[in-house]
Amino acid sequence: MGGCTIRNPFLKKPAGIEIASTPPATVFLSGEEVGTTPYSAADLTPGQYQIRLVPQDQTSNLAIWETQLTLKPEVTTIISKSFAEAETDSSSYILELRPEPGDETFISVISDPDTVNLNIDGKPTGYTPVAKLDSTPGSHQLSLTSPGYKPLDLSVNVVKGYNLLVNIKLASDEILLTSPPPASTSASTSPTESTESTESTELTNSPHVIIQETGTGWLRVRQEPSSSGEELGKADVGETLPYLGETSDTGWHQVEFEEQEGWLSAKYATLVK
Repeated sequence: MGGCTIRNPFLKKPAGIEIASTPPATVFLSGEEVGTTPYSAADLTPGQYQIRLVPQDQTSNLAIWETQLTLKPEVTTIISKSFAEAETDSSSYILELRPEPGDETFISVISDPDTVNLNIDGKPTGYTPVAKLDSTPGSHQLSLTSPGYKPLDLSVNVVKGYNLLVNIKLASDEILLTSPPPASTSASTSPTESTESTESTELTNSPHVIIQETGTGWLRVRQEPSSSGEELGKADVGETLPYLGETSDTGWHQVEFEEQEGWLSAKYATLVK
């Protein structure tokens, strides 16, 4: 009878995680410091974890990043994070495998911002979010683009019998606009028209934000950088507002709106410097 081991049938098989970042960061799992990036672990207890990455280079005031994930048995979750001083300028992606009944194989993609143009293996696939696109096992190339954001290309490996969930955050991108040469002023130009033209040129040449499509035709401007902040008014899609030089860690641009200082969501605005 010696040497016989009875395995607990209720013991969950371990979960894995791999984390990479630029620049390197200290990794915390549910409040416990576990190492630095690149970090990997293959023997974690399945369940919910709070992931916290603290950039080691604090001279650049890089923003700390946090997220919450559920790690599953026999599955390795992959995280990649690129830091920036403002969270809106950073990018990240998270890859998770979720088992599917039978041998069905899918890809699902969600993104921040929404309605990002998605190509898979060079073929247009529509706009994010997309759920359970039929796929084939093996390597696939994803390409995501959106005006005002830096494009992201990603190679993924799809496994038979699983839904690969791809969660991507794109980094905002500055758009440099060149003003057309000023038209010659004719004798018929009124002082009012001349003043309006000068003000418009000054705004275009200064840092500003352009309101992008929101689905409603307008974007709320608030007194504080929060969706619960008091509303100052609504800026129309396509409207240009002066940028006051500050973007919050939570993704809000400070602007001048109707001679007041206000905040609007960077998710629906393009910053031009």
